[in-house]
Amino acid sequence: MRLNTVCQSAQCPNIYDCFAKKRCTFLLLGNRCTRNCRFCAVEKRKTQTLQAPQKEELFNIKEAVRRLDLRKVVITSVTRDDLSDGGAGHFAECIEILKGLSAGLDIEVLVPDFLGKKESIEKVVSGGPRGFSHNVETVPRLFTRVRPEAEYQRSLDAIRYAKEIAPWLITKSGLMVGLGETRKEVYNVMKDLKESGCDIITIGQYLMPNPHCLEVEEFLHPDEFVQFSKWARELGFEKFSCSPFTRSSKEGIWQS
Repeated sequence: MRLNTVCQSAQCPNIYDCFAKKRCTFLLLGNRCTRNCRFCAVEKRKTQTLQAPQKEELFNIKEAVRRLDLRKVVITSVTRDDLSDGGAGHFAECIEILKGLSAGLDIEVLVPDFLGKKESIEKVVSGGPRGFSHNVETVPRLFTRVRPEAEYQRSLDAIRYAKEIAPWLITKSGLMVGLGETRKEVYNVMKDLKESGCDIITIGQYLMPNPHCLEVEEFLHPDEFVQFSKWARELGFEKFSCSPFTRSSKEGIWQS
């Protein structure tokens, strides 16, 4: 049974800890991305070499969830700007198939920005996930270096719109530190996210996954993450996870 996980494709440093605890984040739409985010180890491909969404992928995920007897699942994807809906329909179908296993299954989706297409966000939300996540990843000043094809405001708008059309959704976002941002910039991102309807925030130390990615500019002391937690509490986030080894896909909406 062939499956892709972000744990493996993104070369996450937490992979062994998560796998030992039966935690993984399933990766939709293959394992090749149309964007060139410089913090990420996921393989990049030109659009003409990418496969169309494969329904077999969804049934393989369903079988893995069944065999592992999972009650909580995180589904994410590579970014597929070559698809008209960015793969939103594939997300919605995956949620529907997984709900066929158990009506009580908790499903969180960690989605790309869908190029700002509201109809794509609507399509994902219509599937009925419990949680809707989209990561800003870094501060706006560093977007052109870290996420050259992304836009800060577009990421905020994705969270805002999901919350507007489904107020019951648990919304989440995450960012990395150690890429050259200032502490004030981190605080401002946290404030922007809260004002955009984000319920949960995660902040973790950036670690270089392979030699082709951006180098670490700074390793923050653990006390810095304690301060981020204090800010999250003051800003009114319902939940937050701020630590050197925090990862958005690891800290699901149900984690304390």
